[in-house]
Amino acid sequence: MKAILIAALLSVALLAPLGNAQSSPQARKPNPELHAQNDYFVGTWKLTGETKPSPFSRGGQKFESTEQLEWMPGGFFLVARSYDGNKWVGMTVIAYDENAKVFTHTTYSANGDVEVLKGAAQGDTETWSADRQVKGKPVKERMTIKKISPVLYTFKFEMAPERGDWSVVYEGQSSKNP
Repeated sequence: MKAILIAALLSVALLAPLGNAQSSPQARKPNPELHAQNDYFVGTWKLTGETKPSPFSRGGQKFESTEQLEWMPGGFFLVARSYDGNKWVGMTVIAYDENAKVFTHTTYSANGDVEVLKGAAQGDTETWSADRQVKGKPVKERMTIKKISPVLYTFKFEMAPERGDWSVVYEGQSSKNP
């Protein structure tokens, strides 16, 4: 009887790790839609554009910047570092919110601002939006990105006061460095 009890305990001790290995949850994988829409952006891009006259901007100011995009290890987040010349001025993290079933675009600027946009993609166009406060008043924001070719996309950023019309604040294009 003692030998049977020892054999049973040894069997349980030796087989328990196998049972745990079989029942452990599988490793999470990034949403395939996140990669399908955003693998395009991996690399270094030069952005050029101009601000437009609107209730939110004087307009006429040309700008140029560079962005370097890469997948964070694990593939769940696309990270973009933004540069003005050689100066690092911002970081954006693009992800997919599994619960809300929406893309997220969170930008952290060197001056301390945080901007969170939510978006969707349809074909070659991504549309991002957010509700914010500007000078204490609610506004809506919308950013549209259109993929033109494997090395070129256009972008447009618009704002609208509550119950008001959309105004283009800035627009431009971005070309991928080889």
